[in-house]
Amino acid sequence: MTVPIGAGFDPVDPAVLRDPYPYYAWLLRHDPVHRGANGIWYVTRYDDVRTVLGEARFGRAGIRDFWASLVGPGPLSEVLRHTIFFQDDPDHERLRSLIGPAFTPRLIRRMGAEIEQTARDLLRPLRRRGEMDLVDDFAYPLALATISTLLGMPARDRDALRAWSVDIAPTLDLLASPEEIARGQAAMGQFAEYLTELIAERRRSPGDDLISAMIEATGGQRPITTNALIGTAVALVFAGHDTVTNQIGNGVLAFLRHPRQLELLRAEPDRLAGAVEECLRYDSSVQSNSRQISADLDLSGTKLPEGAFVVALAGAANRDPAQFTDPDRFDIRRSERPPMSFGAGMRFCLGALLARMELRAALGQLAGLAELRQAVPTGELVYRRSTMFRGVVSLPLTFAATP
Repeated sequence: MTVPIGAGFDPVDPAVLRDPYPYYAWLLRHDPVHRGANGIWYVTRYDDVRTVLGEARFGRAGIRDFWASLVGPGPLSEVLRHTIFFQDDPDHERLRSLIGPAFTPRLIRRMGAEIEQTARDLLRPLRRRGEMDLVDDFAYPLALATISTLLGMPARDRDALRAWSVDIAPTLDLLASPEEIARGQAAMGQFAEYLTELIAERRRSPGDDLISAMIEATGGQRPITTNALIGTAVALVFAGHDTVTNQIGNGVLAFLRHPRQLELLRAEPDRLAGAVEECLRYDSSVQSNSRQISADLDLSGTKLPEGAFVVALAGAANRDPAQFTDPDRFDIRRSERPPMSFGAGMRFCLGALLARMELRAALGQLAGLAELRQAVPTGELVYRRSTMFRGVVSLPLTFAATP
C-alpha cells in the first residue's frame, strides 16, 4: 500500500484512526523523526520512542498546561494536574516512590486470583448464550471490576464509576468537543467528591486496597496529600480499565484474523504469556504519548528545539523492522524486544503487571470458546475517535453455546 504522507502526518485523519499501521510503516522507512504540518514532531523508531518516553529531558508538565488550556478551568484541569502522568521530577519521582511500594506482592497475588475468578464468572452465563459483545459484556466489566477492587471501591459503586468514566474519557484526547468537555467537567467534579469521601474513610479505617497502601507508604517522606491521592486514583482508573478494555478487543481481533495462531494457543496453552506480549505489540491500545523538550537536542540526527512538542508513536515502535522480524506478522511464538505499550525508563507503567494479568485471564478464557467468530463484517467495526488510544467501540462475537 502506498501512503502519501505529503505535507505532514495527520493523526486525526479518519483513515489513520482506522488503520494507522501503513502510515507508520511509511514514516519508519522514509521519515522516522517527522515534523507534521502542525509543527509537532512524530517519533517512530523503537530506540527513539524509548528515549522520548523514558528520559527526563522529555517532560510532561508542558503537555499538562497545553491540555488544561483546551479544557479550560474546572474539575478536569484541577484534578488531573495532580496526577503522576503530568508531573516532572522532582514531583514525579516523589509520587512514584509513594505509589510503587503500594503495589505489594501480597496485593498483586490477591488481585491475580480475583482477576481469574472474575473472568470465569463473567464468561459463565455468556457461554450459554453463544453470543456476546466482547466490549460491553466481558472486557469492560472485567477491567472495571479489577480497578474498582484495586482501589477499594464497593461493587455497588461500579455503575457510577462507569458513567463517570464514559463522560471523562473523551476529554483526555485533543479531539474532544465543547459538549464532551462540559460533560467531562461535571463528571470529574462528581468523581472527585466521591474519591474525597473514600479517601477520608480509608484514612480512618485502612483496608486491603491500593488507596490504603498509598496512605501508609510514606517512604520516609511527608504523607501523600488528598489531592495527590485523588489524582493518582483518577489516573489509575483510566490507565487501568479503558486501555485494558481496548487491548482485550484488539487482541481478540488479532486472533480472529489469524486463526492458526488461535489454534496454536489452544494446542499449547503454555504460550499464553507470549500471546499477551504479541497482542500488546501487534495492536497496542496505547498508540502514542506526548512530551515537551526541555532543551535543544539531537534525536537520531534530527535537531529538535527547546519547547517543541514530541509525540512518541508506540504503535509504530512496536512495528519497527529493525527490532522485530516481519513486524506486520502476528506470531505468539516471538521472543524479541518487549513492546513499548507500557512506556519506558522512569515512566514505565506501574500497573503493567496488573494489565498483563487481566489480558492473560481474558485471553485464556476466551481461547476456550469453540467456533469463536466475529459476528459483523470488519468494515462495520467502529474504532474509538482518539489519537492516543486504539480500540473498537463494540465487537459482537458468536461461538458454540455450552450448558
